[in-house]
Amino acid sequence: MSLLIALNLFAYSTILGWVGLFLYIIATEIFINLARNKALSSKKVCQNVFNLNIVLTTIFLLITAIGSGNEDFIFLSIIPIFQSTLYRKFGYIVGIIGAGSLGVLVVGFDLAKVVSFLTVIGVLTFLIMILSKTLSRTNSKADYLHSIATTDALTGLINRREFDKRMIEEFSRSKRHKSPLCLALFDIDFFKKINDTYGHNTGDTILKELARLISSNTRNCDVAARYGGEEFALILPETAQLEAYELVDRLREIVEKELFNKTQRPIKFTISVGVGQLDLADRSPIDFIERTDKALYAAKQSGRNRVEKAPFGFHFVSKKREAV
Repeated sequence: MSLLIALNLFAYSTILGWVGLFLYIIATEIFINLARNKALSSKKVCQNVFNLNIVLTTIFLLITAIGSGNEDFIFLSIIPIFQSTLYRKFGYIVGIIGAGSLGVLVVGFDLAKVVSFLTVIGVLTFLIMILSKTLSRTNSKADYLHSIATTDALTGLINRREFDKRMIEEFSRSKRHKSPLCLALFDIDFFKKINDTYGHNTGDTILKELARLISSNTRNCDVAARYGGEEFALILPETAQLEAYELVDRLREIVEKELFNKTQRPIKFTISVGVGQLDLADRSPIDFIERTDKALYAAKQSGRNRVEKAPFGFHFVSKKREAV
């Protein structure tokens, strides 16, 4: 934006214009840095910065046009109008057009100039509105398609494909930064019996309610997924095994005490959990998942409704070698 205005100023070379541009750039940079400041930044602050930037740009163009005596600067009002249209600030557009018309009148009334200004700005505003709506619809469709591709339709958690992708990303990040990473795998005990006794619709309700319970009792940084059937997965970044064990054991206790399917036939059930921490011996996410899955199997073999820790990689690898 500043570059476009600067080029026009260069063409007309006015001292007032250059001074105004200098002050405008300083003010704009202050607003941008304010918005980037994490301590001050918020949705409301960013919105206020955006509004101030539009007002500042409009005032600058108006002052430059009047100060230089050249109403052609008013046509640059399309810049703040473009911003306002993209963010659907239609009230600002009316104000900008009004300010531009005032600038044309102050510089020197020329009916042809006024009509030309309003016509050009009106046509460009209309085209920008069409562009804005097209981009909005395109983004909405893209978000919808991404949601379908990555989300489990029943539970609302991420699906197995997205889990595999996130697992690879977290595995690589943990290896690169040498930070702890844990994985928990768990499933519903005797879920087949629940389906056979109460029906598959009840089974689906239980899966949905359990998914909501998992989401509400885990941290924002944790990644919950439906791993398959009645089995769920939980990726725990920046988490050591002891902390992960305490987290999932607390979740297990919550599930044990919770009453599910309350509106129909209330049901209680338990979950078995295997939890493992990424180890140097894990050469791939598959190795990591396999170790954790064996811990889940051990939890089920040990009587269910419990959490089992996965042995660390070297111990696991040595057992595989002994088997060979």
